[in-house]
Amino acid sequence: MNGKVQLRQEVFKSDAWMIVDWLKDYEVTQYLNERQNVSKSIEQVIYRVNMPILTHLFNQDGSFFMVTTKEEEPVGFLRLVPKSSAAEMVIVIGDKEKWGKGLGTNAIFEGLKHAFFQWRVDEVVAKINYKNRRSQRAFKKLGFTEDKELPKEIQYSITMDEFLQLAS
Repeated sequence: MNGKVQLRQEVFKSDAWMIVDWLKDYEVTQYLNERQNVSKSIEQVIYRVNMPILTHLFNQDGSFFMVTTKEEEPVGFLRLVPKSSAAEMVIVIGDKEKWGKGLGTNAIFEGLKHAFFQWRVDEVVAKINYKNRRSQRAFKKLGFTEDKELPKEIQYSITMDEFLQLAS
């Protein structure tokens, strides 16, 4: 990977406002499993918590990262959720002007490095809506394979061994 993006664990108030905007956009959220009013919940937290850094609020059920360009410009977010010896990955490139530039694929690669080398999980899974062709392509490009068909989505997975083969 050519390192077009970085994952930043700090979530600043300005990032949270960006996430709110992204989550209000139907094109961005149409394939997500998030609750309907998640943007409202984030907004309420921003108003309630008088702190410049909100990292701890976004990391409650796993690890949350802002996806930024090398210039530190936030373009999306990535979340890793622990599932026994595996991790589930959710990624959103919220800046629609940056779609189709490989940023999602790069962010997935960075997330895989974190899951396999920091968390030491055996496998990473992603549940992708049947209609979300762009995400399916990005995950397949990095070696994820179709694992199981669920009611609304397809589960893809990659093991650490498969990832290491890809990286060599």
